[in-house]
Amino acid sequence: MKLKLIAQSLAAAGLLTTLSVMAATPAPTKDATPATIQANEALYNKLPFSDKTDFANAHKGFIAPLPQEVIKGEKGNTVWNPQQYAFIKEGDKAPDTVNPSLWRQSQLINISGLFEVTDGVYQIRNFDLSNMTIIEGKAGITVVDPLISAESAKAAVDLYYSNRGKKPVVAVIYTHSHIDHYGGVRGVVDEADVKAGKVKIYGPQGFMGAAVDENIMAGNAMSRRASYMYGNLLPADAKGQVGAGLGTTTSAGTV
Repeated sequence: MKLKLIAQSLAAAGLLTTLSVMAATPAPTKDATPATIQANEALYNKLPFSDKTDFANAHKGFIAPLPQEVIKGEKGNTVWNPQQYAFIKEGDKAPDTVNPSLWRQSQLINISGLFEVTDGVYQIRNFDLSNMTIIEGKAGITVVDPLISAESAKAAVDLYYSNRGKKPVVAVIYTHSHIDHYGGVRGVVDEADVKAGKVKIYGPQGFMGAAVDENIMAGNAMSRRASYMYGNLLPADAKGQVGAGLGTTTSAGTV
């Protein structure tokens, strides 16, 4: 019942609706000032941008790219656009309008697809703000953090299936109560299977209370904070938003 209330709250005035509406009305952008250009150039001389170790690590274990089709919702709304940040090219120098460290971070998080972390552990990266991890077991697979939206989560697990074969989901783990770590659960499991005991759902102690506090009690404040934090008022380009820091951006589908 509490999860249903969370979903209803988000649909009425929550995080994803607010962000998607704000993103549709981008603010005007400007060229870099001489002071900004000078500061960015100075940073290039201060930090070891020639060290590409992070890029080698980010590409390690690559299996398959993300499908490039835009993921749509039932009403035709855009849930996820894999090409939204295609203007960020690995190896390109940061444009004058972007801090070089931020540009490098955006290049790294733009490395996407299905990856093997180690034997039996896989990740689907950049199908949402968070990454989905899949652990293979004898009876089936465990999904860790099923993203924000059911549509993105389904596309992510389908990418895994197409490369690793269809295996039943026997468990889902929510690592914590932020919505990008549980919101897309219906894209990977069916509620009937959960009620029948075929799928176990695991979360940390206090998960339900924290999810209710963040998304219902403080839902409006959290959604406004998120729009400032992720820059969704800005267009996705070199003069606007170049990523959300921990991921490219948030999906906008069914929670």
